[in-house]
Amino acid sequence: MEKFDELLKELKARDIIQTSICWEENIPEDLWNKYFNGYEETTEDLNIDKHRWYKTSTTVAKVDNRFLGINLITNMYNESSDISREIEFFEMEEIQSVTYIKKKEK
Repeated sequence: MEKFDELLKELKARDIIQTSICWEENIPEDLWNKYFNGYEETTEDLNIDKHRWYKTSTTVAKVDNRFLGINLITNMYNESSDISREIEFFEMEEIQSVTYIKKKEK
């Protein structure tokens, strides 16, 4: 089994509960030390879902040349609320897209 597959299996098996907005702080230290050395966060705020007291979205991290999706609370609208939600982990794939902008006139 590849290292990324092992990571994903362990993350899902642990049912990690989010206690901090910063996703890195929620990863158990043993998993962090074993799998996240040299990871790269590639994007954040994908698949935004707004709720009454908070917003969830997906952050993508490149780990071992594959893409880990991390769906968690990324914004709290009520400061007195505690964060207590299971973080969802899944594999993602990179899709290239093209966009266009207005060319500046000379």
